[in-house]
Amino acid sequence: MRFGHDFHRHQVPEWADAYVPYSLLKKLHNKAIKRTDVGQPDFNELYTALEHSIYSIADFYKEHHAMLRVNEAELIQRSNLLLTVNAWDVECLSQNFHDLREDFNKLQWFFRVNYEALERMSTKIERSPISDDQHHQSCKSKLAKLTEDHEGLVSSFIESLDSFMKAVFHTCHDAKTSETSKRSYLKAFIDRFSSSPSSSELSDNFASCLLEDREENLGELLEKVSNESSLPDGLSFSNFLKHLTYLSLVCTARQCSHFLLLVAMPKHDVKPTHLLLNHMIVASGKRRHLADLDDLNHGTVCESDDHYDLSGSNLFHTVVQSLGDSKSAVLSTKDTLGRIPLHYAALNGLPTICRMILSSFPNSKEDNIPSPILARDFQQYTPLHYAVIKNHPVVVKRLLNNLYSDSQTSGVPVDEKLLFDLLSTAIRYEFDDIVELLAQRQIDTHLRSSDGETALYLAARRGRESYVKTLLENGGAADVSTPEPVHGWTPLFIACVNGHGAVARALLQAGARQDIQDHNGWAPKEHAALRGHLELAGMLDSLENLSMSGGPAGMPMKPVSKPGQAIDYEKSHVIVNLGVLQNGKNVNAVDLNYPNEHAVNTKGGLSIEISISEKESETYVSELPFLTDTVNDPFTFTVSKPSVASMSFKLSQQVPGYPASRTLIGSATTLLQTPSEPFGENRESLVRERTIPIVEKETLDVIGTITFTFLIVKPMATPVSSTISGSSTKAQGVQLVGHRGLGQNTASRSYLQLGENTVESFLTAAKHGATHVEVNAQLTRDLAAIVFHDFSLSESGTDIPIHDLTLDQFMHASNIQSPRGDPASILGKPYDETAQTKPRSRSLSRDHERGTQSIRDRMKYTVDFMNKGFKPNTRGDFIQDSFTTLDELLEKLPESIGFNVEVKYPRLHEAAEAGVAPVAIEINTFVDKILERVFRSESNTNRDIILSSFTPEVCILLALKQRKYPVMFITNAGKPPMTDLETRASSLQAAVRFAKRWNLAGIVFASETLLMCPRLIAYVKRSGLTCGSYGLLNNIPENAKKQAAAGIDIIMADRVGLVAKALKDVD
Repeated sequence: MRFGHDFHRHQVPEWADAYVPYSLLKKLHNKAIKRTDVGQPDFNELYTALEHSIYSIADFYKEHHAMLRVNEAELIQRSNLLLTVNAWDVECLSQNFHDLREDFNKLQWFFRVNYEALERMSTKIERSPISDDQHHQSCKSKLAKLTEDHEGLVSSFIESLDSFMKAVFHTCHDAKTSETSKRSYLKAFIDRFSSSPSSSELSDNFASCLLEDREENLGELLEKVSNESSLPDGLSFSNFLKHLTYLSLVCTARQCSHFLLLVAMPKHDVKPTHLLLNHMIVASGKRRHLADLDDLNHGTVCESDDHYDLSGSNLFHTVVQSLGDSKSAVLSTKDTLGRIPLHYAALNGLPTICRMILSSFPNSKEDNIPSPILARDFQQYTPLHYAVIKNHPVVVKRLLNNLYSDSQTSGVPVDEKLLFDLLSTAIRYEFDDIVELLAQRQIDTHLRSSDGETALYLAARRGRESYVKTLLENGGAADVSTPEPVHGWTPLFIACVNGHGAVARALLQAGARQDIQDHNGWAPKEHAALRGHLELAGMLDSLENLSMSGGPAGMPMKPVSKPGQAIDYEKSHVIVNLGVLQNGKNVNAVDLNYPNEHAVNTKGGLSIEISISEKESETYVSELPFLTDTVNDPFTFTVSKPSVASMSFKLSQQVPGYPASRTLIGSATTLLQTPSEPFGENRESLVRERTIPIVEKETLDVIGTITFTFLIVKPMATPVSSTISGSSTKAQGVQLVGHRGLGQNTASRSYLQLGENTVESFLTAAKHGATHVEVNAQLTRDLAAIVFHDFSLSESGTDIPIHDLTLDQFMHASNIQSPRGDPASILGKPYDETAQTKPRSRSLSRDHERGTQSIRDRMKYTVDFMNKGFKPNTRGDFIQDSFTTLDELLEKLPESIGFNVEVKYPRLHEAAEAGVAPVAIEINTFVDKILERVFRSESNTNRDIILSSFTPEVCILLALKQRKYPVMFITNAGKPPMTDLETRASSLQAAVRFAKRWNLAGIVFASETLLMCPRLIAYVKRSGLTCGSYGLLNNIPENAKKQAAAGIDIIMADRVGLVAKALKDVD
């Protein structure tokens, strides 16, 4: 999921307009699906758009691949000339090859992202009833042809490029070995331009001059070469002089360069070419880069834009001036890539040289010469493009000033579409200074990207408040409520979708309209609430006047979730997610520290192969990084013996989108379980993520880490019935669930409160109108299923977790609160099958009051008591009753009382808040013991039972281990404060996706989200799920009525009688 949401993040910014219009394709698909009520969907419009996208991607790829080939050919030509000659240029050449490889990988990334978008659309169509199979097969064949052509181009390019890169790499290494090798390279180079037998001494003298940067003897040596006519046939002296000058530049022999450029070339009437000027610019750029690195290393920053190479710039200026009247013609001459010298000056971030080049062009109307700033190379990039893409703000400023100055002189307006495209690119790259420079030019607000998005929309999507404010201040306010065409989303919509609160606030202050609905009838507030951005949603106006049948309530109906196939009782299953499932943890799934010297191709993509050490188990291969959220798309393995099984990860390098290029880098292996049981029998850590080292295949060095999260699903020791029960969460009308019985205990003194999770509370809740009661089931250390809500037993005077107590210890904490020291529940003692009469009311005594105070004193330093100021079901604060067990409730409460058994497995944030070790009972044991209690109770034949949990792993186990009872996921859905950072519980949308993935029956949400946006109730139900809510707001009758009117299935409340009466009024 989230592929479409994050599609723009995977794009190469300067190529954004060339990508598949994925949002439009999805819209066309959904439009066709909505027509199924009048027959099969008509995908003709979608097929037309798909075919156009396939052809566009193919053309773009081939065009840019051809450009790479041209670049490659030029580099190979240079390498053939210099690989065995020039020790200095080999390093520069090596970097050029790596840059070419980077450009190649960028193009492969472009292909991979677009191909996955096209493949996803094809899969979506296949999952739908297909009205025109022939048309679909035609699209699939075109997509296959696209892949075939791509693989052919890639394989040939890789083969040739890698061979030359290796040669350059090794030559570069050899060139660093000694001064002798450098001299021999120079001599060999010069010898190639001489046919005289006596040239050896001459070439040695040339080499000495360049090595020692001595200009004194160069003139004499050049005279000898020009007079002896010793040059090979076809090579003129002028060409020899140009090559020698080029060699002096790459050798950084400055004195020699000055002499050759300023003395020798004019003397022999040799004019500098555009290629030589390009080399000078690139050499200056290299010096600038080294100077910048030196500034960073010394912690200094120079404000002057030409501090790094003043002498180089002056030399360039002198050489250009020596061209006389031909300088503008030379500076306008394009090379094999279609670039002029200004392109290279902008690419290398050289503002002074840019100024010198621009000053060499005429600036009057009569000359009618187009500005070199707008000259386009074969990729259709201007120098201004390169200045933006390479993030050179000083160059951008200079070029912009010159462009606007020329416009004022000539009267020809500036091409604002070009500036808009550059502004869009800068926003996507998040180049702050360049965004500021371009925004200040107050570009035409009617301009749009190829997807119909304004600059303000792009800035809002990026979440950059500073960009939004800058655009608003410079004419962007006119776009503040302009929608893009696909979804009908304004900048406020996209800010709400992405949860950018500061951006939304700035837009609202600028007058953004909240009453606009998108093409599907959704309001901005609903988008924010759906995705868990409740604080942002709270900033927006209420939705009182919206039709309850539109927007979220009008989405197409999806199939009702049904229990999935129970797992094979003979096998275990391992569910693996790469990365972590906790928000706020900045951990990469694969964190690689792989130095360049280990391999030539270090800039390619990565792929990972995951397998289990059992022969018949599955093996998965995935390309990294993932282009979508894989939280609900984990790797699932079947394993017979998890106690001895291991999991291995093989990391390979490959060209993005080209599996045939896969090369193994390293691997990592881990045991699924530790044989020594470090936490004790039936114990495990609550931290399910694991980080293991990646070992390099040759050296066995650690080159990185892999982080993954996993869950082992084991078959139950005692298999339970797989028969689907008649129990259903879809009963007639709203089901009222008594929260922890008659209600959770609170600090409020406005009404009488029975102790929560007690027999008396459950019975009273049913008498007051509850159809079900929520039962918080936990396990003690000796694996007894008890009914208790809190993580720890503060009554003990400590923060000890429930799972670290025995049943006797747990019950003793209840017994000591009774005046008699051993209270019997209304139904009798938990262990006593003999029914007892209800004990008479107990009068209080001073001794008892002292006992109550003693209990409070015992608890006052526990974390739970200090946070809340009380403890539920304690005498003195509530009408206390004895603790109870799940067995007691199942056996003795009337079958007419439905149970919502919440499996309260300890959660990581609870252990952290209590300050105890994150260790608990092994999760399979925990779930199995509770299921055994539920299934073995003979009195549950007709009892309506729902299983639920806040813990996603528990819900997965409950859904896989049995099919009899419906399973519901409980979540805060983004309600602040977010103490539980579980990704799958972060929003209503995340919860729906999780529930659908594991075939859960429904979800119970914190009611804040549903009360804020009631139409989301229908969204959940139309997703094929039961929708319920819980929380203090449900105790307000009007809130219960509001949710009931919106179609909610389950309301969990504390004030059962009050809410029951309100719901009767609704009925």
